[in-house]
Amino acid sequence: MLPPPPVRVLVAERDPAVRSRLGALLAEADGIEVIGTAADATAARTTLRSRLPDVVLLDLRLAPLGPVFRRPAVVALVTFDSDAGILRALRDGASGYLLRSARRNELIKVVRLAADGHVVLSPDASRRLVSAATRLSGPRDERLAGVDRLSVREREVLAGIGSALTNAEIASRLGVEEPEVRSLVTQVVRKLGCAHRTEAGLLAYERGLCRPGHS
Repeated sequence: MLPPPPVRVLVAERDPAVRSRLGALLAEADGIEVIGTAADATAARTTLRSRLPDVVLLDLRLAPLGPVFRRPAVVALVTFDSDAGILRALRDGASGYLLRSARRNELIKVVRLAADGHVVLSPDASRRLVSAATRLSGPRDERLAGVDRLSVREREVLAGIGSALTNAEIASRLGVEEPEVRSLVTQVVRKLGCAHRTEAGLLAYERGLCRPGHS
């Protein structure tokens, strides 16, 4: 049986040192192929059209690339002063966000999850984003109260979402089947009035169900 094709990644990052570091870390990972790097939006758009990556690591400081937030999967590269840009990218359909200083294992995990269609949270950046969401998204009291109204099992699932676990990992943690978790995730996102699981995960952090850097 042939192995699955590698995850094809484009690194679009303005800072040359960060661009080089991320490209080198990904190039060393099994099952990941860096198909190009780009220092500006023009080069990124050219590579997007010609090489068709599965995942784009996108510096939010670059000019908008156009409607790329559905496929390929886009993971926003952020710093701790990127609050509004992160929220805008998530609302536009980005698959998640990642600190430029992310460790190797976290970087590879996020890329693979994004390629598989998951919305991903970077634990090391989540506390800052929770603060940003509180300031920029309007009143959240009702949604936070909604967390308290969830069942014990639903709160356990929400904690898994906030810890950036896949459905399979949540199922393993809880000792249940993956289809049950998939159904519970949909139920939790709907009950909380969230647009997607990323937003639900932010509520998990804000409500103290999980902590950045812990899973």
